[in-house]
Amino acid sequence: MVAKAFDAESHEDLARAVDKLTPDEAVYFLTKLEAAIRKRKIQITGYLVAMLTWVLGMMGALVWYGTHDGFVGWVFIAPFAVVGVVLFAFGKWADRAGTPPPPEPSPKV
Repeated sequence: MVAKAFDAESHEDLARAVDKLTPDEAVYFLTKLEAAIRKRKIQITGYLVAMLTWVLGMMGALVWYGTHDGFVGWVFIAPFAVVGVVLFAFGKWADRAGTPPPPEPSPKV
């Protein structure tokens, strides 16, 4: 149901479904929804940082290649390695942020 929240056509259906939930269920659903949105934001930020890192790394690699003699072809592999590390780090961060804390039990009267 959380995946449907990202579909623009199902927002009204989602709102009607949340209205029918009990308060505990609504809190649980909204916690999961907020975690999913936070995870997507971190992932998108990671993709943008990785693209920027790749562009800057390739520019640096071209400068290095142009200013040094001998075999320096390895320098074109380095930006991809850095992009891999960036994507891995943002992925781990997104996984941690996308897992909501366990719900606190409601007080029983």
